[in-house]
Amino acid sequence: MCADHRWCYLCWIILLGLAGVRGDAVEPRPYTEFLRDLTELPRLAVLPVPGETCKQFSSYDRRSVAPDQPGWNANKDWGNFLRHEADGEVLAEMDGPGCVVRLWSANPAGTLKVYIDGAATPTWQCDFAALTKGLLPEVPPPITGLHALGANSYLPIPYQQHCKILVSHPGGLYYAVDYRTYPPEMPVESFTWPLTPAQQAALQQVNVQLSRAGEPPYMVPGMTTCTGEGTASAGGATPVFQCPGPAAITALKIATRLPADPGEARAWLNDLQLRITFDGEQPQVLTPLSDFFGTSPGWNPYRSLPAGVVGQGGYVFWYMPFAAACRMEIVNIGPHAVPYSWEITTAPLTCPFTELMYFHAGWHESYPNTEFDWPLLETTGRGRYVGTALSIWNPTRGWWGEGDEKVWVDDETFPSWYGTGSEDYFGYAWGSTQRFSHAFHAQPLAEGPGNANYTSDNRWHIADNIPFQQHFRMTIENYAQVMDYAVATFWYQAPATLGRLPARPLHAPRQMPYAIPGALEGEDLAILANTIAEVGPQEMGYFGGHWSHDRQLWLRPAQPGEYIELVLPVPDAGRYRIYAYLTKAVDYGIVQFTLNGTPLGTPFDGYHHGVIPSGKVLLGAADLPAGTSTLRLTIIGKNPKARGLMAGLDAVLLQKE
Repeated sequence: MCADHRWCYLCWIILLGLAGVRGDAVEPRPYTEFLRDLTELPRLAVLPVPGETCKQFSSYDRRSVAPDQPGWNANKDWGNFLRHEADGEVLAEMDGPGCVVRLWSANPAGTLKVYIDGAATPTWQCDFAALTKGLLPEVPPPITGLHALGANSYLPIPYQQHCKILVSHPGGLYYAVDYRTYPPEMPVESFTWPLTPAQQAALQQVNVQLSRAGEPPYMVPGMTTCTGEGTASAGGATPVFQCPGPAAITALKIATRLPADPGEARAWLNDLQLRITFDGEQPQVLTPLSDFFGTSPGWNPYRSLPAGVVGQGGYVFWYMPFAAACRMEIVNIGPHAVPYSWEITTAPLTCPFTELMYFHAGWHESYPNTEFDWPLLETTGRGRYVGTALSIWNPTRGWWGEGDEKVWVDDETFPSWYGTGSEDYFGYAWGSTQRFSHAFHAQPLAEGPGNANYTSDNRWHIADNIPFQQHFRMTIENYAQVMDYAVATFWYQAPATLGRLPARPLHAPRQMPYAIPGALEGEDLAILANTIAEVGPQEMGYFGGHWSHDRQLWLRPAQPGEYIELVLPVPDAGRYRIYAYLTKAVDYGIVQFTLNGTPLGTPFDGYHHGVIPSGKVLLGAADLPAGTSTLRLTIIGKNPKARGLMAGLDAVLLQKE
């Protein structure tokens, strides 16, 4: 039995089997062990047992029923629930034994209510936004928290028989609930609130470990560390490290010495690949070097629990066991020799290798993309999926990531994971370009402007690893099909063949976007007064039409009658024709313009089946003094066909008569 993984699922099955033979009772798996699942990376290498799953409930568009049916690309991914009850909207309902391992939302609202094991009243209820934004004192960050507008909670909520999660008054909620299910014979300690002092202490200890990302998150008896230096020769494979087994790599750090020029440094690093082979001739790890450490192109600083980048190198703490031998090489497909240094920690195995799996990391890239469900990983065998590092090159400023992640496990005909957007999968929201680091996810790179050029995101499935017995397939939707997608995927499995990597392209910075000559950009106009809660710039290059500078001022009102007043600079006194460039879409409302208190033109109906620029719209003519005028946009209603009240102002053009 795995001495250091006493509470792992395989060991539990062994304990249950022994108890059945002897007639003994097995104590429930304690709550503190569910907390330890967040940091005990060696547990990921243990073979999954039959009946062990990890699945997701989300607010994905329910019109998506099958790839060959209309609606598979439907994108109204908010406000969709299992059902309505008197107590609120049901987000998720699961039979046990199991554990909720992650909650996410882009716009958390209302009261979260958790019913455990058939209780008539909530076992726990709290403010959903306060919990997921890290504002609840009893569950502080980093196990909860807001990252680039995405609200997250990794607090485990185990249950023996049943769990139901509701939110009262959630509005148009975007959400995801990830949960694990265990074999029926496995007893667990169900969640109670408040936590006991021992549970609270364990939570505090886990929070300390999560906040120390970059330090080894676990210890294994007998660990030893060795270091070295070398040069990756041009056009060949350079041996880095060899080690006999049985053993496991518990930490790996590699740093490079690159030119001072950022462009040159990125190009040199781009030519380096990492190849690790366990117990044979076919590598289980084959990725570009920086992708293996969770980001590309280049060394982009971030710190997470299993991986990160510091300075000109990276670290990983994945547990990588092997039975007989390990061989590590750096492959340099470029023309320049690159000096490097390394540090590797190994340890003896604490259980027989027959109970463990090999660590795998693979990579692929495509440009342009033509597949709507773009493949991340497909593999056959028995294993666990543990991580994704996606690199995108986007030739426009517009949003690249509207696509949902989907996961099919074993013989599933409909994905047991169906997300609500690419950034939502990576734990942030609203296409944010804010760089952030967290123990379980990060956005190390967002070059801009807007969402243009390179973006790098990663997410690590630790407590929410996805076990599979026979087959695993994961995709992410690709709406634009004009971008370069490159992905490194991380999983545990018996050996799987990885082919030779192609050379990876490095794209030049994007060209300057289309602009309307002489126009006042809507997103740049100063706001004088505003009753609309959500107002801000939106990147529009993704939608394919021509918006000035690929951006607009995006208005998201809650009800008719809300307005915004903008300061309109007027260079000289005179009579002007006033034109507006706006946006039309299926969820856009009707706007009335007012200039200096006087209605201007007829109401503009923003409804259209699809997102398009309106083109040049004449609002009217007026005598304007030099200096500034006030332009008000009031949402007065919507077309009967429209699904919302939003509006978008691309630009205003003043043309002197």
